[in-house]
Amino acid sequence: MSIPMEPMSVNDVYRIILDRISAGQYPRGSRLPSCRQMATDLGSNPSTVDRAVRRLAELGILRTVPRTGTYVATAGAPVAHSQGEVADEVRRVLRRAWRSGVPIDDIRAIVADAVDEIETAPRIAFVECNRRDLQHMHSLVRQQSRFEMQPVLLADAWGRKLDEEFDIVTTPVFHLNDLGDVVSDFDNVVEITFIASQTALRQLVSLRNARRLVVAAPTERGVSWMASVVGQYFSGPIERFHIGVDDPAMLDGVEVVVLNNAARLPDGWELRIPNIVPIEWELDPRFAASFEERIATLLTRRRETAR
Repeated sequence: MSIPMEPMSVNDVYRIILDRISAGQYPRGSRLPSCRQMATDLGSNPSTVDRAVRRLAELGILRTVPRTGTYVATAGAPVAHSQGEVADEVRRVLRRAWRSGVPIDDIRAIVADAVDEIETAPRIAFVECNRRDLQHMHSLVRQQSRFEMQPVLLADAWGRKLDEEFDIVTTPVFHLNDLGDVVSDFDNVVEITFIASQTALRQLVSLRNARRLVVAAPTERGVSWMASVVGQYFSGPIERFHIGVDDPAMLDGVEVVVLNNAARLPDGWELRIPNIVPIEWELDPRFAASFEERIATLLTRRRETAR
């Protein structure tokens, strides 16, 4: 008697689609097979695939066009400029220098010095799971640090070992566990503490009399992290909603939804919730003071180990 296989979970399908995007099986801009087709291919069911697809769409990795289909996103909140954009910017700066009277030989020397500086600088990655927060948080960290960092979207890191590509990998503390598949040694990882903005915290305090409050996020860890943050300021019961996984009917009758500013509720539900509190993240000033020291210490240790 054969033992029936355990059906695929939403997380299983989510990871498979991400892997196929990373491997180029679903190229950027391409149209995905229908949920029914993918379900047949994966041995899953259309409902599970649809929930995984919706979660990826919430993260900006996929985009759904009504009556047309679902596509791998080609745009979104930009996390880095394209090579062509960078080349155009460099040319504009060089032309401006030449028009200002800087001799060609001096321009060449400036460019050479800049390249040497880049080649000897430490390679540091900043990893986040969605495009908007990647751009926002990366900007905050850069303002507090003298180190240049390369922004990396977590979905783009699947199949890679970032600590082999970079000297140091940094990430918000609530995504630390998410790096398990993309780093081989957590000694090369520096977690960064972010806190909810004061504006959002004041809103949470004012909601102490709400009868039904829900925290929502597109990942399980995100939901848990949001619940822990809200629980410090809201004494009532806190319900949890996993975007793209849980049934939206759970939101019926909810007075307040608290969610990451980068997340979105299922279509139509944002208009049905009386009060939505978006959480914007700020760099913890207590952590920012020691951030450069931690980076410098880790770089020194790596250099000594390499000798």
